[in-house]
Order: sequence, then structure tokens, then C-alpha cells
Amino acid sequence: MINLHNDIVKAIVNSLVMDDPEARLLYLQSINNESGKGTQNSSSKHKWDYRYNTLIEIAEKYGLGYVKIDRGRLWEAVLIVGENNELFVFFSHKNMRQIIKKGKNNHYLKLLNLFNEYFDEMLPLNSQMALPFLESENECKEDLKEQAREMLSKMEGDPSKVFVFTFDHSFVSTVKAFAFNTRQEVVWESDLTDLIDSNYRLVLKDDNINPEKRESKNTPETKKEKKQIVSLKNIK
Repeated sequence: MINLHNDIVKAIVNSLVMDDPEARLLYLQSINNESGKGTQNSSSKHKWDYRYNTLIEIAEKYGLGYVKIDRGRLWEAVLIVGENNELFVFFSHKNMRQIIKKGKNNHYLKLLNLFNEYFDEMLPLNSQMALPFLESENECKEDLKEQAREMLSKMEGDPSKVFVFTFDHSFVSTVKAFAFNTRQEVVWESDLTDLIDSNYRLVLKDDNINPEKRESKNTPETKKEKKQIVSLKNIK
């Protein structure tokens, strides 16, 4: 369904659930809270900035486009543009649930789904996942589409399809992809969790083990020095 190479999908999936411990430390240092005892009101933005900037790197690496849209004061969202103007949007599962429960009609996801006429012939999967309908028939879809076009002013042409990647990174990491029709009903869903790579650098934090080295403690240091000396002699 998604017109992206598997390597790109896998890179996107892992960028959504992976954290950078070093970036986290630098963030705490920048707000004078290295001890963790102080306040850190903008930590969520720090994590989203890391994700969005990684998505931009992925887009540039694989020759894809991307769009940055202003979502209010001090908040910029990043959308990836694939082949044939397919658009990819990113949310946490928690944010998606909030949009389903009480998202406004002009929420940018609901605006973008109005371009998904391609999916209108597909049967909805789950009524509980449907976004709320327009509250008033007076709200013209074309007017709302025009709002979406203004938001995507840097994008050439309308999106052909819009896909949503959602993720959870609390206890167990999961990533799913969804597609909505223009009636804001889910018509396609795919679980991408199996594409998440294990990263032992993030698991082992406080046991004083560096998993990247994996050196045996039974190997004496003198043995390493002898190897180096032999190697230098061979070069001569």
C-alpha cells in the first residue's frame, strides 16, 4: 500500500522510537538541569525535534521531499513527501487518540485526509478509530481543502494519498501505519513493529557495561601490546 522502499520504511520506523542518550544529556545541560532535580517543561519538544530532524535526514538520504508546517507558537511539524506526492504524517498513539476524541475540524490531519478520495471506495476497518465528522453541513470540504493547500504552500500540487505513522515508546515500542478516507474513517492499517531494531546501547544504562565494545576481561592487556608490536614489525 505504501509506495516506499522497505529500507525507507524501516528507517522511519526506527527514527520514531529511538532516543539519543547523548542528545538527552546535552539538553539537560542546556537548561541547567543535569542533575534531573530541576524543571524540564520542554522535554517533549526536545524529543520531537530529534525525531523530526532525523526524518529530514532520512528524506534527504533517499531523495524524498519534506514539508515543514507551522502548528502554532514555537511548534513546527515535519511531513515527508514521497513519489507521486504521497504524504506521510507522524503522531504518537497518544496524540492520535486525542485527535479522535476531540480534534477540531481544522486539525491538520483532518484537513489532509480530505485529499484521500482514492480510499473512499474502501470499507472502514473500525468505527472506533474514525475521526469525528464535520459538525455542520455548512462547513464546505473545498474550503477546508483550501486551508490545507495554504498550509502545504511549499508542496507542488495536492497530495495524492496521505498515510499516518503512529508510535508508542512507553513500555513496549510499537509503530503502526494508517490511512483514512475523506469521511475520516480508517480504511487501512499495518503493524510495522517488527521493523524496530534492537538497540542494546539504550537498554544497558546503569550497569557500567559498554555493549559496543564487548571485550573479554580474561584477555590481558599485555597480549594486546604484543599484537601491536608484531604488526609494526611486519609493516617494516
